[in-house]
Amino acid sequence: MTKEEFCKRLKDINLTQKEFSEITHVPYSTLNNWGFHDIQVPKWVGPFLEHYEKAKKYDAIKKMILDSKEVLQD
Repeated sequence: MTKEEFCKRLKDINLTQKEFSEITHVPYSTLNNWGFHDIQVPKWVGPFLEHYEKAKKYDAIKKMILDSKEVLQD
């Protein structure tokens, strides 16, 4: 994954570099170095972002189900 692909992927899932840094405990300055002087984006980042996106979708589905249960009970 290139730095450009990383940035696009973050944008696609509504995640900033700062938020990614906080979630993964990777220093923000390290993220900024990716793509410069042969420092590549680590291989784990792509799969992490895929799982993060899935988790966000599942959380949204779970919330919709729980909200609909509350409506039905009222």
